[in-house]
Amino acid sequence: MWPELRSRLESGPLPLGPILIVVLGYIAYLVGLGIYRVYLSPLAKFPGPRLAALTTWYQAYYDVYLGGQFFKKSDELHRKYGPIVRVNPHEVQVFDPEFIDILYTSNSQRRNKYKWTGRSILLPESLVATEPHDLHRKRRAALSPFFSKTSIRRLEEPIQETLAAILGRMKTASKSVEMMPMSLIYKAATSDIITKYAFGNSTEYVNREDYNVGFFEAVDANFGMAWPMTYIAWLGPLMNSIPPSIMGIVYPGLKSLWQMHHQWTKQIKEINASKSHHDGQHSTIFHGIMSSNLPPSEKEPARLRQEAQLVILAGQDTTAYTLSAITYELLANPDKLAKLKEELVTALPDPDTVPTLAVVEKLPYLNAVIQEGLRVHPGALVRMTRVAPDNELIYQDKASGKKWIIPKNTPITMTALSVQMNETIFPNPRKFEPERWLENPRLDRYMLTFSKGSRICLGFHLAYSELYIILAGLFRKYDLYDGTGRQKTPTLDLYDTLRERDIDAHKKLPST
Repeated sequence: MWPELRSRLESGPLPLGPILIVVLGYIAYLVGLGIYRVYLSPLAKFPGPRLAALTTWYQAYYDVYLGGQFFKKSDELHRKYGPIVRVNPHEVQVFDPEFIDILYTSNSQRRNKYKWTGRSILLPESLVATEPHDLHRKRRAALSPFFSKTSIRRLEEPIQETLAAILGRMKTASKSVEMMPMSLIYKAATSDIITKYAFGNSTEYVNREDYNVGFFEAVDANFGMAWPMTYIAWLGPLMNSIPPSIMGIVYPGLKSLWQMHHQWTKQIKEINASKSHHDGQHSTIFHGIMSSNLPPSEKEPARLRQEAQLVILAGQDTTAYTLSAITYELLANPDKLAKLKEELVTALPDPDTVPTLAVVEKLPYLNAVIQEGLRVHPGALVRMTRVAPDNELIYQDKASGKKWIIPKNTPITMTALSVQMNETIFPNPRKFEPERWLENPRLDRYMLTFSKGSRICLGFHLAYSELYIILAGLFRKYDLYDGTGRQKTPTLDLYDTLRERDIDAHKKLPST
């Protein structure tokens, strides 16, 4: 074989015929694929740009090259083409809030996850990336008991302890007129809470001098890699195949995250080796998973490490962002803060009283503040894509009277921010207006911050509990600085903070 090949190479260049056939064949394939996608596909009837129907790289330009900006472009497409738009060759997006209950249903109707999700977050075996409806139900069933409202009550004391740690850091900083990086403090706080619940021991980042900022920078760097992995199918598996020790050298910005991967895997193995998860003593999430009815393959450390990363990062960043945004809105809107302060003083006469869920979750204006914060500043700006595998879905455009039949197995998406900025339902949508929730509590049906249906965010009860206790404790203790320097109570003020630059969402994350 080798002598023959060598002889051919020495005799001159290879003939162009076979190469030309391959090239022309590939070109013919691309032309045929383009014609099918634009004119013959079951989705060809849906409005949208021809280029979006032709290739996913139309969408990739905004997400990869411009950095997660397709959410802005998609709103522009809806203004041009209407409430239902084909955003890539395979997917349609619906803008109408009335479609929420059709797309995001309970377990009575199956909803699969879009395959792109697993690509983007490097967690293909985690709950959030699980494509099949039935497997998702099994995995979720093992976690759900730990995120019920009753179970989250067990976390009240750790949340209160974390609040005390925050207030302690703020008191110390006030003696030196130190500026407090509240967004970083909130990330440290939510991380402390969720790691305590996941493994039984807290990270205690709030008490660290630098709040372990390197870890949070690594998390941000990890999210920055999500877009290329969404559109380049082989990139995610390649990244997952690289040992963490090597990845830390190749990509130093991720070193802190890879170190945590090692720590999470170690803790999972220790829990599995212990007897506590066999004798019913499982007050933490991963003790509970180990004692669940999941098959052994679902309890492998490699898969559970992905679940750990999902639980911790989801329980950390989203709530921390909402806490930061609400803190900003209250300090930037003194009239709203004054109303909240009046309610808190009545409910908690002593400013040193530790807030309890039994008291603060019943406060109407605090609830309104939290709902409005979640509406204007959803913790995760993502495309919530679902696939209906068993039946067509029907969208009725009431404005035009046209009925759209969406074929089964079509990825269909909506986004929380687009729905929650709908001017018809939420007049003057960018304005922080908690009063709208007091006037119409039924607005909750249009909230997509935590998604809805069978794949609703598992940790929303935990998120609300953190928001209730931390916001109540902080703003019962602190007043807004009035500039006189004569206030006798502790005060807060904004420093070098702009909503457009520091608070408003600038880029979305991949689908969930």
